Amino acid sequence: MAEPTRITREMIETYVKRGLWDERSIVDILRQNAEERPLHEAVVDSNRRLTWKELDEVTERVAAELVRLGIERDQAVVAQLPAQVESLVLLLSCHKAGIICCFAPLTFRHSEMKHVVGTIGAMAILTRVELRHTRYLEMAKEIALEVPRVRFFFVAEDEAPPGAISFRELMKTDLDGDRRREALEGRAFGPFEVSSVVLSSGTTGMPKCIEHTGASSIAAGRGVVERAKLTPEDVVGIIAPLSGGPGLQNWWAAFQVGAKVCLLERFTPGRVLEFIERERVTYLPAIPTQLIRIIKECDPDKYDLGSLRVVRTGAAAFDAAMARKTEEKMGCRVLIAGGSQETYSFAQSGVDDPPEKRFNTLGRPFPGNEIKIADEEGREVPRGVVGRMFVRGAATSSGYFGDLDATLAAWRTLGLEGWYKTGDLAKIDEDGYLVLVGREKDMIIRGGQNIYPAEIENLLLSHPKVSQAVIVGVPDPVMGERACACIVPVAGESVTFEEVVTFLKEKGLAVHKLPERLVVMDRFPQLADGQKVDKISLKKVVMERIQEES
Repeated sequence: MAEPTRITREMIETYVKRGLWDERSIVDILRQNAEERPLHEAVVDSNRRLTWKELDEVTERVAAELVRLGIERDQAVVAQLPAQVESLVLLLSCHKAGIICCFAPLTFRHSEMKHVVGTIGAMAILTRVELRHTRYLEMAKEIALEVPRVRFFFVAEDEAPPGAISFRELMKTDLDGDRRREALEGRAFGPFEVSSVVLSSGTTGMPKCIEHTGASSIAAGRGVVERAKLTPEDVVGIIAPLSGGPGLQNWWAAFQVGAKVCLLERFTPGRVLEFIERERVTYLPAIPTQLIRIIKECDPDKYDLGSLRVVRTGAAAFDAAMARKTEEKMGCRVLIAGGSQETYSFAQSGVDDPPEKRFNTLGRPFPGNEIKIADEEGREVPRGVVGRMFVRGAATSSGYFGDLDATLAAWRTLGLEGWYKTGDLAKIDEDGYLVLVGREKDMIIRGGQNIYPAEIENLLLSHPKVSQAVIVGVPDPVMGERACACIVPVAGESVTFEEVVTFLKEKGLAVHKLPERLVVMDRFPQLADGQKVDKISLKKVVMERIQEES
């Protein structure tokens, strides 16, 4: 059994009794969907469309083949793919075969992949031979020379080069029913076993390998179902990588209600709008930078978006003005969530929340999760007071894979009483809604006054010429720190320091919070997950420019 690091028997019994954890396994839910919605489409990409019955059948075949190849129960497979059907086929096949599945971002390279493959002891890697000028299969084989446990290389191609196996051919193979059942007897993961590993973005070094059980994954998805009011008739369009929370959590939401999931392999703003129109997408999860580009670089009025009901996005760099504009331009409700790979979502707004709450807060704590706002000594603070945020509950991770010390450092203790410190500064308002103020490590102290970068970044993103904005603190001998605005303009536009300051003054920003320097860039350095700005590298660039000017 793949024992979760911090889950205790008391924890399981408590969450099951409270209805927060489902005693059904992922395999049970898949078979239920196949029985109740056999001819309804389950997963779709640009090359393949599978019904729930077909998805159940093909994952049975692949699971049996993985067992036949000799991959043992509780061993692992790492997939490094764009959003495509093969990813979800692998995920569900691994659940049936009792093999741990891990999705790695396409932006990971040799060092990150070697770390992940070695940490979880992966026996196989599924990838593309080459994609966007990166030779992924070659990289996987190089890693295997250093991590010899890797024995199999699968490629999501129709044909495989020597030394690799075509995953698409694997999907077509078929042992007879008796041999399949024999191969898979006793192999499927139960709901409280570690079944997947998700990866952090590596802000402090190599990515962390974060455990999740089937129960925590379904709990995380159930919260999305509740807040977005998802039904089996919804069409979920996934345009963010499955390696991140916006992709995988929303898959688990759609999966448990039997809704169709459509995958977009490569993001561009125009492709997304065509995708919504073509597939009649009703629910679209997206990261903030994707939505900002769609709104600022395209004209949604040129597309038929009448099917779209809900857009869900994250808290990072997405303010009330952008939320309102997205609703107006795309004709839907915008729901904002906050979370991490350790917690999935810790809070999310809902379709029935009033606009001022949907636009200005993260909604209420996520169903099944608790939030505590505490001071520096760990004492809970009253509502309305900013403090450090802690999360615990049914949708949170079961710990760091194979690392008890790191798990205890993050949660302080095992079991029900463990609180995960998110690193965020936040408050709970008088109505019980969560307001995110910023990251604790990003706070700037100027002359003894606190500046929260997220507040300024959100205002700047409402400027029509600004595509991305990050505020960083730079050292100052007099004030301690001063704020520097880093901006990526909308394509074809330019932005001046005077424009930025005037705009922020007009928005009513306090004088001490105004940026005192502007750095304009073509693009920001990204973390290895490709979804977040690498603020450490960005600050180095800013400091280098300051030194060049001095």
